[in-house]
Amino acid sequence: MDIQRILTQIERENAAKKQMMFTLWDVGHGLSIWIQTPNGHNHWIDAGWYPETGFCPAHHVRHHYGETELDYLVISHPDLDHLHNLPKIIEHLGKPRVLRRNKSLPDREKFGDEQHEYQKKYKELDGSYGGGIEWSENPRNPDYNGGVTIEASCLSYREGMNKNNTSIVMFYSYKGWLFCFPGDIEEAGWLEFWSKYASDFQPLIDGATYRILVAPHHGRQSVYCQDMMDTIDPAMVLISDKYGMEPTHDSFRTKPNGIAWTTGEKKFLSTKTGGRIQFTVKGDGQCNYSQAPTAS
Repeated sequence: MDIQRILTQIERENAAKKQMMFTLWDVGHGLSIWIQTPNGHNHWIDAGWYPETGFCPAHHVRHHYGETELDYLVISHPDLDHLHNLPKIIEHLGKPRVLRRNKSLPDREKFGDEQHEYQKKYKELDGSYGGGIEWSENPRNPDYNGGVTIEASCLSYREGMNKNNTSIVMFYSYKGWLFCFPGDIEEAGWLEFWSKYASDFQPLIDGATYRILVAPHHGRQSVYCQDMMDTIDPAMVLISDKYGMEPTHDSFRTKPNGIAWTTGEKKFLSTKTGGRIQFTVKGDGQCNYSQAPTAS
């Protein structure tokens, strides 16, 4: 019996179990993403929900997956379709340990008229998270989150600036798979953003075997940015939207390089045609995806 060979196999099996799970929820014309890191931390990007169906991703994660805590909440920018479900997220998963938002926005842009529950809850959260957090316990620290490399940054607001262009851009990298979330950033915002922060984000692009882009602003034709597509060079593009909204730009369907899955090559997936989208990246770099109706 080759003891070393057995030990090596055990190490490989244990490594494969350390997986990152990424879920893009079907919340109609909104955005809500749940990422579970290899050590079980729960990260959440934006707080959209599906008012027509009443589906609440946080309720589903609490009762279907048994999760009760939120380590990291990112609000890419405080528009209704990215923020509406915030009270329910807090109800089902509690207040996040760490909150990331663009602090440079003035109150009128962050909280609107403060008449709605989600606006009031966001103002409450915004005021209760102050100073920074030690890197040793920072959700973006790979040593703390189970091995995921995360980059995040945004442009500071200036008077007259389109709020979409203040979106927090997030990159998550694990075992050769890179997931890119640019919020609702538009072409002018992306060009300025990349001129400032390329040195932080480019290494993650260069180090990735597969790059998955969540299309900005629901993949609308009016905000397509060729420079973003050329820079990220995605293997697949994901769209979060519903029927009846502005059409998706054709290049989001045709430009990606594609990934050869067991079910065939895929370049593009949309929640409006197949429901929620979920990727599981294992510790050995193997990945699978599934798409299913909303409550899955």
